[in-house]
Amino acid sequence: MNRKSDCLPTWWSVWLVLLLVECGEPSDRQSLEGTVTFDGVPLTEGHVKFLPQRGTKGPTASGKITAGHFSISPDGGTFAGTFRVEITATRKTGKKVNDYRTGEMMDGDEQFLPPRYNRQTELTAKVTESGPNQYDFKMVSP
Repeated sequence: MNRKSDCLPTWWSVWLVLLLVECGEPSDRQSLEGTVTFDGVPLTEGHVKFLPQRGTKGPTASGKITAGHFSISPDGGTFAGTFRVEITATRKTGKKVNDYRTGEMMDGDEQFLPPRYNRQTELTAKVTESGPNQYDFKMVSP
């Protein structure tokens, strides 16, 4: 009798039980949702990113903005804490540019939101365990 193969089902059973227990535990990650406007108009499309600040447990969370709204489920959400918020949105420039991956010409686009809402963001959000974690980001032109 091969002792190594006799132990294999036992280890697989232990691993399976641990996996099921871990997957069954509720997460402390929070859902995030809200609205985004630029100069009073809902942002047609873009992205929002929540970056944990010092003392706040990660991960970073991000979501797509569509018709001025975003919604991030708990699976993709954050833990409670303070976050730096970056919002990006692009628009076509009307110019053709070379796609560095394919070498083909394509329509160019540009980031049109001021840096104070993305690279040099002034936006923050406090995420709480008790929720609801709803945010209204009202951006304006410089």
